[in-house]
Amino acid sequence: MKNRWLINIILLVMVLSISLFLFLKPSKIKQTKQFSISTFNLSDFDSIKVDFPSRASVIFKKSTESWDMVEPIKGRADQFSVQKIISIVATSSSEKLPSNDLAKYGLDKPTMNLKLIHKGVEEEFIFGTYNSVTEDQYLLYKDNVYLISGSYSESASTQPIELIDKSPLSKSEQIKGFDFSRLEQWKSKKLKVTRNNNEWSANEGNQLKQSDMAEWFDMTWVKNPAKSVEKFAIDLRIPYKSFDIHTTDGKKITFLRVQESPETQLYREDEGLLYHFGSDIGFTMLNPPVEHSNK
Repeated sequence: MKNRWLINIILLVMVLSISLFLFLKPSKIKQTKQFSISTFNLSDFDSIKVDFPSRASVIFKKSTESWDMVEPIKGRADQFSVQKIISIVATSSSEKLPSNDLAKYGLDKPTMNLKLIHKGVEEEFIFGTYNSVTEDQYLLYKDNVYLISGSYSESASTQPIELIDKSPLSKSEQIKGFDFSRLEQWKSKKLKVTRNNNEWSANEGNQLKQSDMAEWFDMTWVKNPAKSVEKFAIDLRIPYKSFDIHTTDGKKITFLRVQESPETQLYREDEGLLYHFGSDIGFTMLNPPVEHSNK
């Protein structure tokens, strides 16, 4: 009996020793070398040109703080989408291959050329075919071939209209007030609402609550992107109802209400763009929480 207990103790010590050894043993993690595509920062560029073999090029220009599309559509660009395109400069690859056989990677007939302009100098990224095993895409940059995620070319290949900002107002446009007096529902009240230091006021004969107006403005005009946007040739012979938005720098933005149902369509005159909203949210956009005063 004593020997059996001794054997059990020895076995237990051996098991604990092996477990402790395995726990403390440094794990060997296979490190895959990564090659940086470039040393640029996303903020280094002021122009972007995307060329395709069978469709019009897409061109972006950077203004003081934001990106605009200038070809093939003129308009405010979706800032996140543009940054996603530029982010190729910050990616890395597990492969860095010589460029002596471009046909092998489909780079002799590229699917897309991306040109990022930095102080007048073009940095060209050329996209080839996809690797059948990893489903990553071959990229030629500065005489080297890399294998990167296909998401970069997919972002740059998005239809131009989908790269336009879907917010009816830009973040740089500081709103001073709305003039809804030409819309039929507000014609008798001649409704105008004004914003000063985040305090709202209405013209004579109308009254409002600050909290209600703040929520209305934030939810319908600040955080309410359109479902879709399209370039639209407006027929000015049609007597569309319109309203104006005034900014703190004196700019007047005029929208035409093209349609109310089954969706709300608002045409921004200075951009030539038609914004599509659901009918419910569209109704709320044009009807701030204002009550008629009996005084």
